Amino acid sequence: MHWLSLPFRKKKIPKLSLKLKKGFEETGRLVRYHELKKITNKKPSVILTGHHCKDYTESIFLHLTRGGGKKAFYTLPPFDGERFLPLVFLEDKELTLLYDFVINQIKIFEDESNKDPIYKRNRIRMDLLPVLEKENWNFHKIYWNFHDRSQLDLQFNLKKEPTVKQGPHIFRIPHETWTSLNVSSKKELIDFHLKLLGHYPLYKSGFDNFHLQSEGERAFLENKNCFLYKSKFGDLFIIDKKSPAFKKATSYRDGENLCINWNQNRFKLSDPEEKYSLGSWHHGQKIQIRSGNKEISECMRENGIPFFLRTFIPILYFDGEPIQILFSLFSKSEKNYPKRIYLER
Repeated sequence: MHWLSLPFRKKKIPKLSLKLKKGFEETGRLVRYHELKKITNKKPSVILTGHHCKDYTESIFLHLTRGGGKKAFYTLPPFDGERFLPLVFLEDKELTLLYDFVINQIKIFEDESNKDPIYKRNRIRMDLLPVLEKENWNFHKIYWNFHDRSQLDLQFNLKKEPTVKQGPHIFRIPHETWTSLNVSSKKELIDFHLKLLGHYPLYKSGFDNFHLQSEGERAFLENKNCFLYKSKFGDLFIIDKKSPAFKKATSYRDGENLCINWNQNRFKLSDPEEKYSLGSWHHGQKIQIRSGNKEISECMRENGIPFFLRTFIPILYFDGEPIQILFSLFSKSEKNYPKRIYLER
């Protein structure tokens, strides 16, 4: 037998669960997916998990006993953009046959905690599921009553060139809108905009973490598909990772004009002497304004530009010096700064 070269990670779950103020099971799950995400970030891939329709039934009753609402029935989607659940496609009898086959071919190591009645999920599995089976509960049918197979028209060929996505790629939600909503409405707001981008809703743990951060100076969340960002008093940004905002600006000459393209927007300036040029922000740079000089980083913060986009914002240079930040290329509703160009003669 040849052993596969697999990465192993050892984590002190009890200590970490105290720090995160979460149970052992939830902490272990968060760590497990965190480590898997590291692997998928290094090489484009999809995580396959062994969740099946019985696990789904366990989960919905677990959520309901904790006060969950209708969203509890939409847990464990077949594919969420990162994780794919192949076993949910098996009928109940097919799942049983597969299990019988596997245990006869492979030595199974079961977590001893799976039998411990101290955990609610185990009590549901050992006490409630047998009752449901006796009453002919169809785990497979119930699962697909609340999930849509049409969601699975996806690109699993990771070598295939991605198709160009039409529509928006950045959403900017006003700070006032965010603060006026309760917690559940905030998640619905984010999930709605993610759906417009063609992505799946946030996991509850991810949203909870982001919401907790938003009560401080800055909130930031990154997953496989997008970024979420919000400063303390700034707007909420939801940005697709495929956004053209993450591509470098380009410039070219059109007669006596300098043209700059970025983020699907265009800036044009008369420059017969070719003294203007395209540049970008670097740490410590200042720009001239009416009252003197100002840190460009401060200008970026005042305009609410997320920190991970600041180096992409095009800056107009004159004789090698930054003179205007082209915020209008980030959003047509924004004004370039400063509005008037100040040149030292």
